Amino acid sequence: MVAWHEDDRFWEMRSDLMFGEKCLARTPGEVDQVLALLGVAAPAKVLDLCCGPGRHSVELAKRGFVVTGVDRTKPYLARARTAASEAGADVEFVEGDMRAFRRDGAFDFAINMFTSFGYFADPAEDRAVAANLHASLKPGGKLLMEMMGREVLARKFQARGWDEAGDVLMLAEREVEQDWTWMKCREIYIRGTERWEVSLEHRIYTASELMRLLREAGFSEARAYGSLEGTPYNQDAQRLIVVARK
Repeated sequence: MVAWHEDDRFWEMRSDLMFGEKCLARTPGEVDQVLALLGVAAPAKVLDLCCGPGRHSVELAKRGFVVTGVDRTKPYLARARTAASEAGADVEFVEGDMRAFRRDGAFDFAINMFTSFGYFADPAEDRAVAANLHASLKPGGKLLMEMMGREVLARKFQARGWDEAGDVLMLAEREVEQDWTWMKCREIYIRGTERWEVSLEHRIYTASELMRLLREAGFSEARAYGSLEGTPYNQDAQRLIVVARK
C-alpha cells in the first residue's frame, strides 16, 4: 500500500488548496524574511528540500542564488520547471525522497518549509532527514525549518473543518494521539461527482524537541522563532521556525 505522502493523487487534489493565488502572492515576502533570518546573500548555494511546485526555489533563483529544489512528487516538479522557465530562472530540480537526498558539503544554506517534515511513523527516518541536511551543508551553513508546532496547534486545534479552492471541496476530521506527538486526519475530497478519501498522519514537534533532534544530528546551535519575521516563540507564535547552524 502506498503511503499517503507518496501518493501523487493526494498532492494533486491538495494543490489548489495549498498553492492558490494568496499563497503564491506571499512568496516574495516570505523569501525576504527567510533571507533576513538567515543573514545570507546571493550567489550562495541553497537547498530547498520538499520544494513542491517550486515557489521559493524560483524566487530565490530570480534573486541570484544557486538553487537545488528536491521533491518526490512528479506533478509538482513539472509545475516547478514550468514556473522556472516562465520566470527565466535557472533552478536544478531533483526528483528524490527527503530520506535519501544528500550532497556532502554542497550548500551554504537549506530550507524546509510549509510543514514538510515529520511524515514518517518511524522517528529514525526523521533523524535520517536531519542528518542528511546537516551533511549537505558546508561548515557554518544554516538550515531553516518552518512548520506548525505542537504548542501553536494546541491553541488552534479544530477537530473538524473544511476548505475549498477552485473546483475542489475538502472535508477533514482530525485527532491527536500518542501523548500529543502524532496527528491523524481523515480527509474527503469532492470535485464534481468525484469523491475521494485519504487518511494521513504525521508527527507534531515542539520547539524543544525539534531543536534537540537537530543538535543530535550534528548542528552546533538552534534557535526557535514564532514567525518568519523573527518574533519570539511564545504564547503568540503563529508557526514554529527553527534556524540551526552546522
